[in-house]
Amino acid sequence: MNSSFDIAIVGGGLVGSSLAIALATTLTKSSYKIALIDSQPLADIALKANSLDGRSIALALSSKKMLSALGVWAGLQEQATAIKKIHISDQGRFGATRLDSARYEVESFGYLIPADHLIHRLNKQVDSLENVVRIQPYKVSAIENNTDHVTLKQDDGKTVQASLLIAADGANSFIRKALNIGVEEKQYQQSAIVGSVECEQAHHNTAYERFTEDGPLALLPREDNCCGFIWMNPTESAEANLSLSDTAFMYKLQEAFGFRLGHFQSISKRFAYPLALLMSEQRIQQRVVLIGNAAQTLHPIAGQGFNLALRDIAELVELLGEDDLNNVNKNLDAVLKDYADHRQPDIEKTIRFTDRLNFLFNADYPVLKQSRGLGLAMLGAIPILEERIVKQNLGEAGSNASLLSGNVVNS
Repeated sequence: MNSSFDIAIVGGGLVGSSLAIALATTLTKSSYKIALIDSQPLADIALKANSLDGRSIALALSSKKMLSALGVWAGLQEQATAIKKIHISDQGRFGATRLDSARYEVESFGYLIPADHLIHRLNKQVDSLENVVRIQPYKVSAIENNTDHVTLKQDDGKTVQASLLIAADGANSFIRKALNIGVEEKQYQQSAIVGSVECEQAHHNTAYERFTEDGPLALLPREDNCCGFIWMNPTESAEANLSLSDTAFMYKLQEAFGFRLGHFQSISKRFAYPLALLMSEQRIQQRVVLIGNAAQTLHPIAGQGFNLALRDIAELVELLGEDDLNNVNKNLDAVLKDYADHRQPDIEKTIRFTDRLNFLFNADYPVLKQSRGLGLAMLGAIPILEERIVKQNLGEAGSNASLLSGNVVNS
């Protein structure tokens, strides 16, 4: 089997599916033929989504507007919980920052979506698109990028050819490795424990960021009185905490968080994964673009990873939408360079934001520990600092792409 497409996307997860929808929805006049390629059968992806058991995705307001413009949000809003307030505190120290979306005249800072609902909704939307073809399972074993096309090969000899290849195949990207694109890597020696907890009292659409002795802890509002949590622990502590019984772990989580939401009532199954910062040394190569975690994997302390990927998508789609791909073909690499140059400031700023925030609230230096509470107390009194955090959470600081304002610009 030899197949030819205008655009091939490798990676059918959250980022790859969102990208396919954005391309198919925005670039309507060109009727691009798009391949969405993944090594797993679609049924396996659906089963994996069902096993996520309470894990959630935090969407910035700009990300919600983008998904709305793409027709995805209508199928998500019943499961979405608005984040209207943010409360940031440091365990055992005075000082806190309280942010309220009403003060900024926005509907919310963002939304929390159950991960399984988001995955299923994106898959359903992809399947409704006439010019997107799923090719899965298809395990890429080799890649050749030429002056006018890219060819993907599988061990059985089946090939897929495209004018443009977009790699959305995650932090362990095969495409990135096959093209010998290096990465800068920083191991945080931390793991994130994720799950959900039922609280005694209503959360009132408040997201809590609590800096504890074991590491940053976020409680994010979900349906009813439930909250999703992500607790970043040193690796050894995470392993020990993960091995605790439900009751023992819930007690320890309660001790770290406090009683702002009353007593925790029950807790879900918990998962843990190691944390690292990965930065690709190149985001483009001849007729190839890396996007999402294939290009950069962030610390989850501020929930920026998927939102940054959506900004990547919005910018790339807008650049490609400025001209028909057939016309761009002669100068496609120059277009991709413009994309990479344009995205670099937002990516670097977001990486610095998450990396420094993690350092500040994990540093074991007495002076920093003593000053953290004061810093939180002062944050609300210094408008320019508070505004910077708010803009980062809204997703407004990184891109002016039309999709992020909820507008679709068709080519």
